[in-house]
Amino acid sequence: SCQIEPGFEENTSMGTNGWPEKQIVSFKIPEIPENGQYQLFVNIRQNEDYPFYNCYFIPQIKDSKGKIIKRTLAEGIFYDPKTGKPKGEGSGNLYNHSYLIFDKLSFKKGEKLTIEINQFMRRDTLQGIFSVGYTLKPINKDGKN
Repeated sequence: SCQIEPGFEENTSMGTNGWPEKQIVSFKIPEIPENGQYQLFVNIRQNEDYPFYNCYFIPQIKDSKGKIIKRTLAEGIFYDPKTGKPKGEGSGNLYNHSYLIFDKLSFKKGEKLTIEINQFMRRDTLQGIFSVGYTLKPINKDGKN
């Protein structure tokens, strides 16, 4: 049986042109369902048109008033720098990557959040990026998710 786990996941397609530097990918979380700790993952899907082995990006979480709660510079490794072998789950020439960015985030029931992600590769547009998104997973009381 296919069971949907609690939490949130959303991805935005970048279309065929890639990820413009000035485009901040933004997601609204209307309401945190219960008090607890959560993990935030950033999901990136890319193909072989992507010109680098890695991708720097800046994920941040804002509260309902627009105040930044958490922000960091993160790096995703798409290809092994030595062998060039693709990392991530893939089919054909598309590869899916999921990176744990923040662990043990505490949120209260009813909190409204915005997740924003922007690329930090100092390039006008990143070719080969198909979609960017996030997954917010609750951590169960025993510490597993």
